[in-house]
Amino acid sequence: MHVLLLADVHANWEALLSLQRAEPKPDAILFAGDAVGYGPDPLNCVRWLLTHTTLAVRGNHDQAMASAEIVGMPSELGDAALETLAYSRRLLTQRDQARVGQWPTSASIALGDARFYVTHGTPRDPLGGQLNPATCTEAELHALFDDIPANVIVLGHTHMPAIRQFGGRLIVNPGSLGQPRYGTPDATYAVWNDGRVQIKHLHYDHDEPARKLRLTTLSPEVVDQLSGILATGLV
Repeated sequence: MHVLLLADVHANWEALLSLQRAEPKPDAILFAGDAVGYGPDPLNCVRWLLTHTTLAVRGNHDQAMASAEIVGMPSELGDAALETLAYSRRLLTQRDQARVGQWPTSASIALGDARFYVTHGTPRDPLGGQLNPATCTEAELHALFDDIPANVIVLGHTHMPAIRQFGGRLIVNPGSLGQPRYGTPDATYAVWNDGRVQIKHLHYDHDEPARKLRLTTLSPEVVDQLSGILATGLV
């Protein structure tokens, strides 16, 4: 079974189009939150995710758009987050916003021979929690996940791709499709193929979303900041 694991699309339609070309016929798509925020195309991205995902959960930006609850926003991107959330609300219909707001904060699904658990942050803090599987101790992982009946645990929020095996299970953070955070502009996602997981990288035209940002009503300072991140990746 060929399952795509996505997170943190952040209204980047060009990155999502690149994914569609690279992975035209997945058996299922699991989305770990943050459809909106920072990017210029919230409408296209939200409607694609609402239509095509097998399971989706709310991220902190989705929560903020749907309910005005601000959680887990990095201070250095605070102005960008607030401006792009207001921009998303203007473009999305009330129905679209409500449907995103109905995504759960965590969910499980059985696919093939595996059960997947998906949340944006952590089980204890689904919207704001940040977990780097590579730096957690085994004891910390067991404390967080032993009560969750799943073979594969899918997380987002950090924008950092990671895979960690513990206790016969896997933790996977696919990284960010729309706003990578490892010092290069490549989009990342993960693929589950019948028990094997791989992080994949996508080259896409990051100049196009930067061009679109310049056509929005966002402040010049925010446009410059977000365009720079698209060109280099968050560090």
